[in-house]
Amino acid sequence: MKTTKITSFATFMLVVLFSLSSLAQPGLGKGMCNIPDLSEEQQKKIDELMVPHQKEMLMLRNQIQEKKAHLQTLTSADNADMASINKTIDEMGAMKIDKMKKVEAHKQAVRKILTPEQRLFFDLHHNKGANSHGAMGHGKGMKNGHGAGCQGGQNGEFHGKHDGTGPRGMMNE
Repeated sequence: MKTTKITSFATFMLVVLFSLSSLAQPGLGKGMCNIPDLSEEQQKKIDELMVPHQKEMLMLRNQIQEKKAHLQTLTSADNADMASINKTIDEMGAMKIDKMKKVEAHKQAVRKILTPEQRLFFDLHHNKGANSHGAMGHGKGMKNGHGAGCQGGQNGEFHGKHDGTGPRGMMNE
């Protein structure tokens, strides 16, 4: 009886283990979210665009977070200075607008490298997430809210914390 229970439990655990491993999916890896038929030259050009873009996005994200912390300090003061609060909010808004413009410029630069078929794939998979929260929803995921779109990588940024920068709308900074 005891042996039968142990054998049954071990069999059950093996079935569960194999079932879970069959659900595992490979990561995106290189290839811009698995865009079909990317040539080495296209991949190289995209990679050359991505590093400077990621650095720029990191700097903007950091600056926005600094403003956000400053705003928290201003709003929690005993005698809150509304002029300073409004000025900080305006500065944050301008930074977010700048960030969105740079993300879109980067997407267009990548699109120029692609064939029409690849562009269609890119557009179908990249525009999920730019403020629609993509497949992964709110919060910092693999791409930390600033991903590649494929979106899982949200808000239209490319790989990085992917930005990855995971997936969350850009305005949620």
